[in-house]
Parts: sequence; structure tokens; C-alpha cells
Amino acid sequence: MNDHELIREILTGDQQAIQELHDRYVDRIFHYIYIQTNSYHDTEELLQDVFFKAARQLDRFEGKSSFKTWIFKIARNVVIDYYRKKKKERNSIAIESQLLEDLVGKDESAENIFIRNIHIDEVLQSIDKLPSHYQTVLHLRFIEDFSIKETAEIMGKTTLAVKSLQHRARNALSAQIKLEVSSR
Repeated sequence: MNDHELIREILTGDQQAIQELHDRYVDRIFHYIYIQTNSYHDTEELLQDVFFKAARQLDRFEGKSSFKTWIFKIARNVVIDYYRKKKKERNSIAIESQLLEDLVGKDESAENIFIRNIHIDEVLQSIDKLPSHYQTVLHLRFIEDFSIKETAEIMGKTTLAVKSLQHRARNALSAQIKLEVSSR
């Protein structure tokens, strides 16, 4: 059953459909919030807020975008509200290396895995040093695999702004990596 069918079922009171839709997105939303807050406890609370707001507003979901885009936009807004309320500096994002490892093949030699893990750690450290809006666009585009249009919708920007931001983020990441390599 696709997301739109599940939503129709949920709106008719199907509890199993609620659980299925929740299970489909809970881990990805959790990870997205965690890299934004770098706090397990805060992430758990914010995750509850996201699903509460999504449930409360589900009857207003029009289907103009995918449900995934819609719920990630809610998650982004919850994180923004969290920082506004807390008035605290954003912690650095620590993308878990396991997530990046899952994105590459598993049929590798031990030597290749070791070398790749060294490179992944270096990239993660470099990403962590980028401004938060660069980290966000890189995460949405390359970890969550959102399209430019979906990323723009989530971030509340135009597609041109996201393309530009992504370009600047990639250049900044490349420069950061080159800086770290040359300082060795």
C-alpha cells in the first residue's frame, strides 16, 4: 500500500495503517532530527512532536507533494522551533558513519572496507565543520536522497536557491577536505 492509500485508511480510522505509516518513516525522521540536534533525548521528544503534528494535520495533507516531503518539512519546522525556543547554538551535526556505510556496497574486501571507513570518517569530520545550512542541504540531498524540488520544499527555498546552496556546500566541503589534507 502506498502512502496516499495509507492516509486514506488512517482517515477512516484504521489503526494498522497508522502503525504502518509510522514504521515507514520513524527511523529516517529520527536520524534527520538527531543530526540536527546531536542529542538523543531531545531527538526523542522532537520525534514525538513531529508525529503528533503530522497526525493532527493529516486531514489537511493535500497530496501536492509526497508524504515523505510533507513529514520532513514538519520535522524541519519542529527543529527550527526547538532552536527558537531554546535560543541555543546549534550543536554540530554528527552523521553516523554507519548510515554512510549502508549507502555503499557490502561485498568488499576487509582492506577496502578499512580504507573506506577512514575516508568516511574524514568526510564526516569535514561535514561537521560546515555551516548548518550546508550540512542540512547535503543531508537532504545525498543521505535522504530528496530531489532538488523536494529539498526546496522542505527547506522553504526555491529550487534555484537549493541548487546554489548545494553547489556552495559541495565546494565548501571540497575546500575543507583539501585544507585538512594539506595540513597533514
